Amino acid sequence: MLQIAEADRLEEGTRHLAVEFVITLAEARERAPGMMRRLPQFIGRLFAVLMKMLLDIEDEPAWHCAESEDEDAGETSNYSVGQECLDRLSIALGGNTIVPVASELLPQYLAAPEWQKRHAALITLAQIAEGCAKVMIKNLEQVVSMILNSFQDPNSRVRWAAINAIGQLSTDLGPDLQIHYHQQVLPALALAMDDFQNPLQASSSTFSQIP
Repeated sequence: MLQIAEADRLEEGTRHLAVEFVITLAEARERAPGMMRRLPQFIGRLFAVLMKMLLDIEDEPAWHCAESEDEDAGETSNYSVGQECLDRLSIALGGNTIVPVASELLPQYLAAPEWQKRHAALITLAQIAEGCAKVMIKNLEQVVSMILNSFQDPNSRVRWAAINAIGQLSTDLGPDLQIHYHQQVLPALALAMDDFQNPLQASSSTFSQIP
């Protein structure tokens, strides 16, 4: 089933069904999670498939004029499935299983020349935070550093993803993030407010949940 999800040549709907099957298996807590945790290579391949789905996004001109945080111009069905399933997988399997896998892929994506990969890394951090909170809090300095470094990214969608990630993590990793890193996060958000090239980005930073 995982091979079907990995097969780019197949129709999106077929791949999405395969992903849904595997994610549902992971969510069957009575049997599947324990089995899947013992298959780290399998989890790594699935996680890679989901992150790759996040690359299916275009830099649509309409996004740059958006006035709503719900604006999804440029996002595809692949992107939406990848985003949702990263969240579900992390909640199902937890940080001890997911964080080591994510730690292998995130630095590669953040260092990539393609803005889509840098964007995908930040979206991934935001999506897995709820399910991996306990483990991510133990590595909070590294996580915050990853995100704040992206506040100055040359691509506006990547900058927005960084701001969005801080907002999400302030909820999922709070109050630890606010207590220990407000001196770094708040000035970065204040600078982001000056980036009026994208109204959506400015509004996102305004409403990031940093007390």
